[in-house]
Amino acid sequence: MNRQRPRLKNGVDLQLQSAFHDGNWPVVIRLAEKRAKLSNDQYYECLKICAESQLDDPSTKFAAVAAVWKHVKDGSTIKDVEAIELMEWATTNLIDPDDFAETLGPLRVRAVKASPKDKYAATRCLESCLLHWDLASAQQIAAIIDRSFPQERDWLFWNIVITHLLSTSPLTTPDKRKLYGTLAQKQIERAAQAAEQAQDSNEASNKAPSRRVKTEEEVLLLYDIVETHGTPQDFRKLISSPIFSPVVQFRQGRKEVVMRAIAKLSRDGDWPAVFNLCNDCLSDCDADGQLTLLASDIAMWRHLITAASHVKDTNPDSANVVQKLLAKLLSSSHMRPMYRRNILLARVLAVFSLGPSDESDLTDGQPSSLRLRELMRYIDDQYLSPACFSDVKTLMESLDAAGLKYLAFDHLPKLAEVDSNDFKAASTRLLAHKTQYLLLTHRTTKHRDQNQQLKCTVCGSAVESTLCQPCLSQLSEACVTFYSSITKSEGEKTKINAEILPELAILVAFCSLNLAFGDGQAGQLLKPQETRHLVRALLLLDDQLAQNSGHSQLSLVLTQLHIRLGSGARASDIWDVIGVKRTIIDSLGPIFYDRLSTISPALLSTYDSWGSHLMDLLQSHYVNSLKLRMHQRLIDAFESGSYGSVIGIPQYIESLRSSGTRAMSLVEARRIERFLGQPSRELESDPRFYEVNDDTNLTQTVDYGSFPSWNSSTIQPMHLNLRLGPAPSNRRCHLSMLAEAFHELLTYKSPASYKASAGSSEYDHIFITETLARLSNSFPRFLAGPDDEMTQPELCYFETISLLCTLLSLCIDFDRSSDIADALHQITDVLSLSLENQRSQILHSEKPSIERTLTMLGSMHNIAMLRDTTAAIKLAAQWILNHNEKEKARDRSGRSSLPKELAAKIKDLQTAAEKSIKEGQAWIAELKTETMSRDFEPQLKKWVLEGEGAIKSILTMDSLPGLIDSWQLNVKGWLQVKWP
Repeated sequence: MNRQRPRLKNGVDLQLQSAFHDGNWPVVIRLAEKRAKLSNDQYYECLKICAESQLDDPSTKFAAVAAVWKHVKDGSTIKDVEAIELMEWATTNLIDPDDFAETLGPLRVRAVKASPKDKYAATRCLESCLLHWDLASAQQIAAIIDRSFPQERDWLFWNIVITHLLSTSPLTTPDKRKLYGTLAQKQIERAAQAAEQAQDSNEASNKAPSRRVKTEEEVLLLYDIVETHGTPQDFRKLISSPIFSPVVQFRQGRKEVVMRAIAKLSRDGDWPAVFNLCNDCLSDCDADGQLTLLASDIAMWRHLITAASHVKDTNPDSANVVQKLLAKLLSSSHMRPMYRRNILLARVLAVFSLGPSDESDLTDGQPSSLRLRELMRYIDDQYLSPACFSDVKTLMESLDAAGLKYLAFDHLPKLAEVDSNDFKAASTRLLAHKTQYLLLTHRTTKHRDQNQQLKCTVCGSAVESTLCQPCLSQLSEACVTFYSSITKSEGEKTKINAEILPELAILVAFCSLNLAFGDGQAGQLLKPQETRHLVRALLLLDDQLAQNSGHSQLSLVLTQLHIRLGSGARASDIWDVIGVKRTIIDSLGPIFYDRLSTISPALLSTYDSWGSHLMDLLQSHYVNSLKLRMHQRLIDAFESGSYGSVIGIPQYIESLRSSGTRAMSLVEARRIERFLGQPSRELESDPRFYEVNDDTNLTQTVDYGSFPSWNSSTIQPMHLNLRLGPAPSNRRCHLSMLAEAFHELLTYKSPASYKASAGSSEYDHIFITETLARLSNSFPRFLAGPDDEMTQPELCYFETISLLCTLLSLCIDFDRSSDIADALHQITDVLSLSLENQRSQILHSEKPSIERTLTMLGSMHNIAMLRDTTAAIKLAAQWILNHNEKEKARDRSGRSSLPKELAAKIKDLQTAAEKSIKEGQAWIAELKTETMSRDFEPQLKKWVLEGEGAIKSILTMDSLPGLIDSWQLNVKGWLQVKWP
């Protein structure tokens, strides 16, 4: 047993403790039995049973399990909590986690009932039930503790929150949910009523009843329970309470309570109530009659303005109320500059949401609409703030094309000319270029002329792709000129280099990348001239990252670019500096790890310390967090009185258990092990596999919040263009795990120490038949759906394995008297076409060239999918042919063996797979020759600097050797891949 042994309780003699610590189980059994007879202590009897369960004798292995079930069925009580903990330890991995609520949970409840005043023991039992997510037992224990210690208020709220959790658990029956929900509501309302009565009677705080709602967390719990279990009238009564109303709570600085009420009212569509609530909170004044700093909360202002936009038709005065309140705030002498920005932004939001929306933003070349003029006033005041662009980006998108063009090309550039300070002028010019980029990526900048030809509103030229290429080229030239002037200037270089140059480099790179993705090439192989744009952008950003190490936006964009171009080693170096680990790995992990095994399989090899480090970063969070049914942090949240976290942690753990990133970690690890011929443990024993069934919805939310988001929302964000393919989805995760199950089925070999019995072949046959049947049923379920959730090679690969499952199933129980021969012929024909189709997706020319080399380096994903497809076909064909030979030997009549022509077609399929394998190996060998050549670097450098593009004038080429080294490492890694 590798589990950490528990400490024996105080009072156990040293001899027995030493034997237990050393794992000397026969001695422990003998000594425990002796102590049990002498002392008649139940603890020693349990210790003896636990020691017996540690022996290698199969007859005693389940001694502790049998003892636990016997106690449960007999209704007996183990009074010693430490004895129960011994039994819990001894039955770990032997009793199913779902059975805890029927075994150890009830035993812990009985122990607490037997000694209700033993706080230490009761708390231990409660924590164990919570960590094993046995809410029914936990609720009983919490109720007992609450009754036993009525003077301690924390136990009341532990009892309430556990009852509330039980009432919302899907494991609880509907009638029990209603019962526990009512109970939780009555308990929390009683505590709330005690607080109201204490205030009504003007009792001193030290004499106020202790069992009352007091802290913000307790108020939030009150809101949560009433909202979940109460009626609309109950909620109305709560928000009008003299103590717990949102306005009263807001005056105490408890903003979260107000937000909870606003969210509820918004969901109900009660916008007048939202408007009045926000207005009351923001209008609150201090003792001097001045508006408080709480009135500068931008989130509250957004809710007020949204509500006003909904009620302005029925309440025309709502817009005036908002404007008067804003004017009063701006004229306040207490308004600090840091809060003034929020009020100014709220004024702009109010104009855009509540003002006229049908007027033109420009008249006779000058700003005419109120919204444009108000937006310009805000920018004039805040243009030096780093957050200025993100503050007003969505507002600028609401302008018409003429208004946004004026702002981008007239107003902001003139504003930059006013500043004599180098850094301020540079900041304003950067803001202007960002706004120009926003304009050029907006769909409203295109219109149709009289001949119905699509024209660009900015330059007037014809538009042939998604974006106007001439305008993007001009913007790129302007940014490059600006970039060059900054690098040559002698002003505030340190500050400009750290804050302006990185973002300017990203903007230049984005212009170049948009030229590459102009025809919607996201996730597809690019043409050589389009690949050149990506390489240029990568080299520029890598140069900037060398000067600003750890810059998050540069790092994330570069990580995707390197993976897209097949430079996995350099991507891993950047990823390591970013330091994505622990909880954020779930939402950020796919940015780096998704499909990485198909790009750089050797990079993640567990035989290598670096690869082990990278895989551990991906997997350790799930291993630690899901060790028990619930995380230890739940107990920490209880002890700190953070009841919002208590309610949120179970939801988080459940989503983590069904996380697409967790499933991805399994797929990536298994694929690497297959590619490199490394051993792996059985798939069926991995919780990432057996805890998922076809009905499990594997959720995936990739957090792109740290990526620069400067283009218009009317086009696809750049980070999606840079992805190697579509983000992980429920369908692709399921298909990937099913594919791994298929490979394991056909490649599994029994351990060398295993001796097959006479009937084992029959059991193997049954297992294979049933597994193939499950796979055959599951694959079509997840293959049905849009093709844009995976790359084309992935789709071909999954469809191939689905067909192979059907082919194998039909061949296992082949009967010549049936009509399945034609179906088998059709399946083999489709498999041949699928293999040929996948080979054709790997673009390559016969003549060696730098373009061919770069195309192949960017095609590693396609090559990897072809390798897996050919492996699957070859394995299936070999298995069918071997099975056919066995059937011939078993049944001389030939009725159960394949017809010769069908067997020949399967042999042809195997030959085609072997041919593709040799071709794939040849591609890798050629890549090695080309990338290791002395001419590769000078040819690549010449190729990068060829053709049009202003960006090439600012490339130093300092990062080129590092890029080439990364490619070479990747190709060397591919030489380690085992082709079947």
